[in-house]
Amino acid sequence: MIIAMPMSRERLAAHFTKAQQIGFFDEHHQLISLVDNPALDGDCSAKKALLNLIIQQKTNIVIVQHIGERMLGKLLDSGISVSKGEANQTVATLLAKSTDLNLRLTDASQGRASLKHAAKGGCCHANDGCGCSGKAKATPSSTHLIGTPAAQVKLDKSVHYAGFRPVGNK
Repeated sequence: MIIAMPMSRERLAAHFTKAQQIGFFDEHHQLISLVDNPALDGDCSAKKALLNLIIQQKTNIVIVQHIGERMLGKLLDSGISVSKGEANQTVATLLAKSTDLNLRLTDASQGRASLKHAAKGGCCHANDGCGCSGKAKATPSSTHLIGTPAAQVKLDKSVHYAGFRPVGNK
């Protein structure tokens, strides 16, 4: 079993993608590796690199304090369990509690909504390459469709996840 923990200053980072490093621990809670977080620059491709790193390390559980709903959904869709922790807890305590099913996040809606993603026009809905070049202006409460300004179309606000593929009919 591999447990991943986003870390800053040798503690659980307050936000998953903003951590300085990702620690990977084995089933005995021993540190296997500490890797610089590829998502620190914050664009969509960097966040995808973080997700790929976690998958490549064969991670079973990720411990988080705060995580965005999109990243949470992608972790869950990848078959990775996500455990809720607090940054004020010791690493040993967090690792010990990581298997507690009562601390599991089980639905993407338990993550934080991404207001920045909506403001950028939702670039990552369109393709896997994602350059985050969408410049559509949107208010945090508006909805959007790729390539269509948010002010012109009102859509269902529910979030759907199916890996990295857009949900819908082809």
